[in-house]
Amino acid sequence: MNSTSIALAYAASDEDVSPLVTREAPQVADLIVAYLEQMGVEYVFGVPGGAIEPLYNALARSARRGGPRPMVARHEAGAAFMADGYARETGRIGVCCATSGPGATNLITGVACAFDNGIPLLVITGQPSLPSFGKRALQESACTGINTLGMFRHCTRYNSLVSHPEQIESKLITALQRATRAPRGPVHLTIPLDIMKSPSPVAAPSYDITDKIRPTALLDTDATDELIELLQQSTNIRLLIGGSCGEAIGSVLQFAGLRGIPFVTTPDGKGLINPYHPLFCGVFGFAGHCSANALLNDPAVDLILAIGTSMNEWTSSGWSDSLLNSKLVHIDESAEHLARSPMARLHVRGRLLNIFDRLIERTQTRDNG
Repeated sequence: MNSTSIALAYAASDEDVSPLVTREAPQVADLIVAYLEQMGVEYVFGVPGGAIEPLYNALARSARRGGPRPMVARHEAGAAFMADGYARETGRIGVCCATSGPGATNLITGVACAFDNGIPLLVITGQPSLPSFGKRALQESACTGINTLGMFRHCTRYNSLVSHPEQIESKLITALQRATRAPRGPVHLTIPLDIMKSPSPVAAPSYDITDKIRPTALLDTDATDELIELLQQSTNIRLLIGGSCGEAIGSVLQFAGLRGIPFVTTPDGKGLINPYHPLFCGVFGFAGHCSANALLNDPAVDLILAIGTSMNEWTSSGWSDSLLNSKLVHIDESAEHLARSPMARLHVRGRLLNIFDRLIERTQTRDNG
């Protein structure tokens, strides 16, 4: 929606309504949906309710013109998990929404799961209108009632109340950037009913944010060059592929194939690979395979590359010494994850796709030289 205003799209979407229905100006909710459309978001998962009704009306208008559409769940927790799965499978941000009060609290388990796994979600919850704050309005869940904003504080990367229409672009863009930049995770905006249905402060999105939420081209060249030297000196290398390898999985597998390196995955990384891959040796970690444990415990191994894994109890098989030792090279975009492996021989921080594309380039240059 870069060249067409929200107002035009709004009018076009309402061509099929009765002429007796009065067409109003586009709302803040329409501006939110316009930004989602700009990002390529296809679905917003949730359960309708009074305090979130303007967003569902905007999504209905959007769906009629082929934009983002609502996907109704049976329960708000299911909506959060659906958004989580959508983000994992598509590489886009997942979006879920709920009404105020119990609708918001029902989302929290799914949002907490996404936070624990570093999955980017935009979570939108409704609130009663601002003038009713502090008056015990139905399902009031602002700071003067059941404080759902406070509840989301510890399972989100950004968490804010939108208290004026002029705030929506700034807070929405901030939220989207925080969700999609390492350390990734859910972000939460709670929007009162009167703000959501207020006239949009602009006729179309003021900014093209597609380049603002792209993964950074971060690459520690010194650490990567040191890794290349270690790879040249090592003869028995193993890979541990974690759940954050989604974007880079093709390059990681290509590198493993070029070098003939056997690999295992963490429990949250196993869905990224074909279990019949000839170099795959099982799942390491909670409820993992004996073959994976044997691969990493082999005394002949001199280098283990752990890629895109948080090194929590689940993914490290209870912080096993077979992984967390001086043979380890931990490769990740998140400083928070790297801090959990101080015993590693080397930390390489950066965008995994860039790191492995560089490793592939150097491997092919060596083989052709």
